[in-house]
Amino acid sequence: MAYALLVSALLYRELTWQRLLDAALGTLRASSAILLIVAIAALFGWVLSVEQIPQAITKIMLSISTDPLILLLLVNMLLVVVGMFLDSATAILVIAPIIAKPLVAAGVDPVHLGMVVVFNLMIGLVTPPMGLALFLVADIAQVKMKDILREMMLLSI
Repeated sequence: MAYALLVSALLYRELTWQRLLDAALGTLRASSAILLIVAIAALFGWVLSVEQIPQAITKIMLSISTDPLILLLLVNMLLVVVGMFLDSATAILVIAPIIAKPLVAAGVDPVHLGMVVVFNLMIGLVTPPMGLALFLVADIAQVKMKDILREMMLLSI
């Protein structure tokens, strides 16, 4: 980063104090919007943990089947929905330890389960209504969220 600042200021002579301040303020605005969403997601994860909702989901899953393929299908659906509302770090911290025990006991490889968890959460990050990556893309591209959602709907048809 220091190298980029030096090159911009000394070699290209495009970096001024005002441009540096504008860039810092833009970064502050973008980061604060995303961190607000992450904070709310962390609060939601805490509420889920306190109310023991993931444990209840695990009991329901095991009452449906002990077949690893069916459990993986259920976990796939659960994680995409969770990924829509929580950031991936919170979801991994809250959901992964709870679903890992019954799935590993049913015969699912832990590495495979980890890949399934990460992949499905990443799909959830770009899925409306609260995909965190959508807000980040909208802010960076300086595009309205409704325009991004419209384009996503066109791509899914």
